[in-house]
Amino acid sequence: MSEEKRDRVNWKALPPLEGGVYVGMVTEVLDNEGIPNLVKSDLEAGGLGMIAGTQRLGEPWRIQVPEEFYDRAMEIYESLLRREGGTETDETEQG
Repeated sequence: MSEEKRDRVNWKALPPLEGGVYVGMVTEVLDNEGIPNLVKSDLEAGGLGMIAGTQRLGEPWRIQVPEEFYDRAMEIYESLLRREGGTETDETEQG
């Protein structure tokens, strides 16, 4: 997706994640499904984040997708995190 088109898209954030491993899992499936996505750390003031293993543990990460892909992205997000024991979705539902 070109940068110009990216600026005109209405982006919507999935629930926050606490680790780069989970972010990597979700974004890999989104990429494989052709769903555009941006990864941001709340501490990076809107900059794109780099994900590597357990880097930045404890810092919230947000994956953003175009609004038209949000429902499918949420299905992917929830199915992956339920499979991993549900800890991430349990925490995000409380907050």
